[in-house]
Amino acid sequence: MSNLDEVDNFTNDSAMMIAFERSLESKRPDSLFRDPLASSLAGTKGAKLSENFEAMCAVFEFPEWPEFHKQWTAVRTRFIDDRIEEHAPSFTQLVNLGAGMDTRPHRMTAYRLFTNGSYEVDMEVVQKGKVKIFSDLVSVPTAHCEVKNIDLDFLDADKSLATELGGCGFDASAPSLFISEGLIMYLGAAGKVKLLADLSAAAACGSVLVLQYMDASRSKNNGEEARANALSEEEARKELGERGWGDFKFYAYGDEALNFGRFPNEKFGPSAAFSFCVCKKTS
Repeated sequence: MSNLDEVDNFTNDSAMMIAFERSLESKRPDSLFRDPLASSLAGTKGAKLSENFEAMCAVFEFPEWPEFHKQWTAVRTRFIDDRIEEHAPSFTQLVNLGAGMDTRPHRMTAYRLFTNGSYEVDMEVVQKGKVKIFSDLVSVPTAHCEVKNIDLDFLDADKSLATELGGCGFDASAPSLFISEGLIMYLGAAGKVKLLADLSAAAACGSVLVLQYMDASRSKNNGEEARANALSEEEARKELGERGWGDFKFYAYGDEALNFGRFPNEKFGPSAAFSFCVCKKTS
């Protein structure tokens, strides 16, 4: 792959780690999903980053479970897949915030229902990396809807999500399905509030948000940095509720609906550090 070294230099390494872990899941006979592009998108860093994450077992209170993050990647991917399958019939457009190396438009037939497209939003350097890898692949499955890549630094105070979407054909009057996977925990205290404000301003009434986040409020390892990057259930209800969202449903890794048989409940209780909020724009 001629462009691989250049792609490996982009800053958002976590996108490659997650792609690598999706590739591992795809090879299992009992896989929760199949992602034929994941191994290519993992670059040369994905495997090493995943291996090094095993050192975080104690930090996330999963002692003696080195596979915890690989299983979390599989579980969170399947959970989002299921929410897309569930809600796709109600929407004509999807917005993927912090899209990273996601390949859902190419592997999920539910995307055929997004007749106004899938808007993949991320930093320019990440988008360029993904495009370069795709350009080197011999064969890429045709996307099931139009994919519109939007370059946006979510911390840029001079740009808004609504404006960037509007410049690419997004219908601001139509309710949309919003997905945010592995993003908000990297934005810091001010950045996470800005993200929730920006997506709320772009979301018409009736929109649905699937938000993956980290909740440090119930962890023993909840230092100042962890609290700044995390989002508690209480914060989510407050920040989103004030911006017109309701019908909240919360899930923690290990709950029955966020498990898929991959969480050792006999050893660990559900972990709020790996959580989802699903809600609807009601006003």
